[in-house]
Amino acid sequence: MEKEEKLQSRKVEQTIISEFSEQKKEQIEIFIDSRETEEMSVLLERYGIKVNKKQLEVGDILISNRIVIERKTANDFEASIIDNRLFEQALKMTENYEISILIIEGEMKANRIRQNAFIGAYLSLITDYGICIINSKDLKETAEYIYLLARREQQKKKRGVRLLVKKKAITMKEKQLRILESFPSIGPKTAEKIIEEYGSLERFFNSDIKQLEKVIGKAKASEVYEILHKEISESLE
Repeated sequence: MEKEEKLQSRKVEQTIISEFSEQKKEQIEIFIDSRETEEMSVLLERYGIKVNKKQLEVGDILISNRIVIERKTANDFEASIIDNRLFEQALKMTENYEISILIIEGEMKANRIRQNAFIGAYLSLITDYGICIINSKDLKETAEYIYLLARREQQKKKRGVRLLVKKKAITMKEKQLRILESFPSIGPKTAEKIIEEYGSLERFFNSDIKQLEKVIGKAKASEVYEILHKEISESLE
């Protein structure tokens, strides 16, 4: 039993190492808030990342269509608790993205409020908002985390990055693209290809497996077809 557990543990470890190991593929692209420090952009560009600077409405760094990152120093984290920014930001992140990550730089220690209030806010983000929290020692380590996460999302998981713009009314095509990109393995390029080929979501949803394979390939077609046609009661079992 102990031997089996060790083997299983090694398999898990090897899988994780494989997913985060170096892969020379297409360039990684991210969006970073224009109010972020110039040093952050420089550190990320050293990893070969294409950094697009925009004033983001949600979060500080967007690394894929489903992951947004908020970056704070420990002092800023404490200040955002005091002025109530923290939970407003948390709500916006979770409302707009599937995965929200908060990176806190520096020692997790309160200076202006009680330590239990500081830790309480930290725990509330995890338990009440479902936010993943990473504690990094400095800006350089933060950049490394962002690079590894973005590389895994875009190169391993094949998830593209699209800027969320809430002020501008989105077009019908953009709405259709968002629906298509919610499917596993369908990124921006594949979604565009589907729209060009089918012209409407109705025709795409009603296409048979052979038609899907011609447009998006056998592996993706099989997964998408199953999602569209499998009974919900079956998938919950």
